[in-house]
Amino acid sequence: IVLAPTIGLLIGCGLRVAVSWLFRRARVHKADRFFRRAQLVSAALYSLGHGGNDAQKTMGIITGLLVTSGYLSKFEVPLWVILISHLAIALGTLFGGWRIVKTMGSKITKLQPTGGFCAETAGAMTLVGATLAGIPVSTTHTITGAIMGVGATRRLSAVKWGVAGRIVWAWVLTIPISGAVAALCYLAVSLFLGA
Repeated sequence: IVLAPTIGLLIGCGLRVAVSWLFRRARVHKADRFFRRAQLVSAALYSLGHGGNDAQKTMGIITGLLVTSGYLSKFEVPLWVILISHLAIALGTLFGGWRIVKTMGSKITKLQPTGGFCAETAGAMTLVGATLAGIPVSTTHTITGAIMGVGATRRLSAVKWGVAGRIVWAWVLTIPISGAVAALCYLAVSLFLGA
């Protein structure tokens, strides 16, 4: 919960500074046009990182349940689990992702094409690195940190720290609230089934 946004922030900040320095003599209009196209690549890399990290967590949970319930004799992810996990990620992004994208892209800080490219690339680098290292991280945590890092390179006040703070509080509270809901569900099922 701390590592992913911090790494995203640092890489986002570093990329934004490097891109600003490399394109310091470029005309704003030409640079914007270039980075609008480059965002197609950075978005694709970020999507790859998203599927590679988040979908693997889903696959692990489903396969773990199949092994513990006796449907699989060893922990080997079946093809159908891979496909439904990727489908679930895709549908979640399709139906619920726009709200997150809107919050990230305009409510934390205003992103221009250059900043969007840097944030997506920083997020992709963080996700792919974590995936290769076998570390499960949150895609949303990663991109939030990257966007804050990119925004902070303009000036610290360019980042709406109040919005960022509310997002972090939601992350922190999600864990105990999820645990409490799971415990209540277990208790209700146990009482109902008499177990």
